[in-house]
Amino acid sequence: MKNNYARGVLMALGTAMLWGGMGPLAKFVGTQGVSMTSVMCYRAVVIVLLMSLWLRYRVGHGWYRIGRPLMRVYLLLGFLTVVMNAWGFMLSCQYLSVPQALMLNYTFPIAVMTGSYFITGEKPSRKQLAAGFLIIGGLYVGFFASGGETPPLSVPGLLWGIVSLLGLSGQMLLSRKVLRDGDSNPSLQLFYVYLFGGAMLIIAKSVFVGWDDLAAMNCAVFALMQYSAFGAGLCGFGLLLGALRVIPAPLVSLVLTLEIAFALVITPLSLGLSPTGFEIAGCAIVMAAVACAAAGKEASA
Repeated sequence: MKNNYARGVLMALGTAMLWGGMGPLAKFVGTQGVSMTSVMCYRAVVIVLLMSLWLRYRVGHGWYRIGRPLMRVYLLLGFLTVVMNAWGFMLSCQYLSVPQALMLNYTFPIAVMTGSYFITGEKPSRKQLAAGFLIIGGLYVGFFASGGETPPLSVPGLLWGIVSLLGLSGQMLLSRKVLRDGDSNPSLQLFYVYLFGGAMLIIAKSVFVGWDDLAAMNCAVFALMQYSAFGAGLCGFGLLLGALRVIPAPLVSLVLTLEIAFALVITPLSLGLSPTGFEIAGCAIVMAAVACAAAGKEASA
């Protein structure tokens, strides 16, 4: 149990570190004229190809055979993970500052703690629930208490952030349920989630938007697309699913909020855009809430 707890926390921390660079990456790629939808489609294709080869090597013939109930679960997870969570977050970063996008996204532990009580039967502790009020306080400081220092909150960015928030929360709860119950395994789930989610994005972009944005592709954008595919996508989501297999979803969600600390370090280095004092203060309050909540109910892991 202790080994599982430590392993799960370390895997979730690895996801937070890998995801920390996605906000600045999305901000930069968006300024180059390449659609974030194209980046997500490329990520999906890479992950599906690599995971199919890996599963063929590890499992052998017939690895892709799953029942219809599990197929429906993977179809829903593909929509929640790829379309709502990852794509929604990247689009929110185009309209919001990186700290704003992260702080909005990291209200999701509240949704996960609420949903876990009904969906997975894992009741959050009182400290974890109390941390929700600290997170709301941090969001107020970061978004609204600056008196004009913080960039205005974009309505499209806010809406895309909410889409990402709902997708991430639903993804974590449903993944935790099927992984804990032994109905799935992280490798197979990663393959099917990106197979279905990627297919949805590719079809939608082909029908409604097209691929003219690829004309703006350059070496820098293509290099960053590799990080999105291999780092944040393949390794980040792989570690996340591994963590959800051994520790509760509320605990994973709390560890993931440390992504905001990594992003605050990476953003000035990659974009030259320093966060405002109010954004730093808001992020600090959110991190304090995480520390408070993480102190509760560890034994449930």
